[in-house]
Formats: sequence, structure tokens, C-alpha cells
Amino acid sequence: MGERYDFTDVWTVPVDIEIAWRMVDDVAGWPQWWPNYRLTELVSTAGPPGVGDRWHVRVKADLPYTLDFHFTVIVHEPPTYVRTRVEGFFEGEIGWRLEQVSKGLTSLTLHEQTETKWALINLTARLGGRRLLEANHRSAMREGEKGLKAALAAGYVPPDLGARGRAPG
Repeated sequence: MGERYDFTDVWTVPVDIEIAWRMVDDVAGWPQWWPNYRLTELVSTAGPPGVGDRWHVRVKADLPYTLDFHFTVIVHEPPTYVRTRVEGFFEGEIGWRLEQVSKGLTSLTLHEQTETKWALINLTARLGGRRLLEANHRSAMREGEKGLKAALAAGYVPPDLGARGRAPG
């Protein structure tokens, strides 16, 4: 049995919910603004972005290992909620909930409930390294929030996947 993790991270970004949603929904674009995402590759899809999309991603934060996993979209409710089932390095579910706080301000809450599957990481956690692993997660989340805000401030506009279909990769 692996180590179980339950993370909740909240970002507040200075854009309306529609733009924040487009940032979250455009998985192919994550590496442009989230430096920890080294690869996002659409593995399969049933059409426009949504339920059934399966992604292969590679993530690297502060520690000397790379997370390699797949996720499948299981709930897709634009522009407020998306939930995925993850498999690979860890297994479980990750969801994003978006809420318009005020005009030009959106709250994004990421809730992750996962269990690590890599034996060396599980051993590290059991031998006292759990705090280090949790700090690695927090660092990746800070980098994501910082990168998203910087991209928006620099004028980045995410594609409107719902209106145009899939953005070019």
C-alpha cells in the first residue's frame, strides 16, 4: 500500500472565471506558464475537450525525480469544475473548482486525493521524508500560481477550446 496524500491549494488570479477556466482547461498549454510541467501530451480524446480526454504528463519540482503519470477527465463542467482520475506515479483523483470572487478576480481550488505507487517514495515517506515530499508539492503549486499570474500579466491569452475545438499542440 502506498502513502496517501490529501492536498488543497487555493490560487487567486486577477482575471474573470472564463479566462481562468481556459488556463486550466488548456492542458497542452500548461508548460508555457507552469515551469514544473515538462510534458503534456494528449493520448486520446472523444472530441472537444472534456470527459474522456486522457493525458500523459511529466512534472519536475525541487526534488531529484520526475513524476510521470496519466490522467483522464471524468467530470468537465465549464467554467467551474473539472475532476480527473490519475494513474502512474500516484493514483487517485484531482479536481479544480473555480469561483468568480468579483469582477476580474477568480479563485481556483485544487483538491488532490492520491496515493503514491513508487516504492522508493513510499519508503522515503515512511522513514521521515514525508514533510520533504509535501514541501515539494507546495513548491510546485507556488510555481504554478506564480507562472499563471506572470503569463497573464505578460498578455498571454489561453485558447478558447470550447469555441474553436482543440488548440494546435
